Amino acid sequence: MDTWFSLPTVSDERPIMTNLPAYPDFTVTLSGDDWRQAEFINIDKLCTVGEEMDEIKDIRINHSKSTADGLRSFLRLHVRRRIGAAELFIPLFELKALLRSHTVGSIAFESHPGFVKNGFALSTPFGFYYGLEENGVVKSLALHNGHETAERDIRRIMWSYHLLFVQWCHCNIHTP
Repeated sequence: MDTWFSLPTVSDERPIMTNLPAYPDFTVTLSGDDWRQAEFINIDKLCTVGEEMDEIKDIRINHSKSTADGLRSFLRLHVRRRIGAAELFIPLFELKALLRSHTVGSIAFESHPGFVKNGFALSTPFGFYYGLEENGVVKSLALHNGHETAERDIRRIMWSYHLLFVQWCHCNIHTP
């Protein structure tokens, strides 16, 4: 009997967990598969992003089927190993100002106790931006529960920091 997956790809990275939240204002809870599914990446990694995306496209085209509820299931799962770190260097205070976000929260996972070490989340009317930061510098940045109206903010981040925005499961690569 075949095993079918609900997503065509997941990140191989699993962040380190800790008992204390990095920021106290709120907590964004992700499933383990949500990690880095719609993320900003240094534009210098465009070729590597393309290589990863080719494998995901193959799964979507050749190893998937529609289900009765209108969703897709995937016979194979691509684990993104080549992409590595997003290689961002964004001051957190600048990102907060750009997104007009006044509070900073933490990140948790549904099936794991604790919080993501050095994890942060910014709440906007268009979704939650989250990632990892070190000493006030954002090293990775992703979007969770983003609405179509988030496109303006996504474009502003891409242009301001010369980044790609990659939606892995939908096989979309946005360039500035």
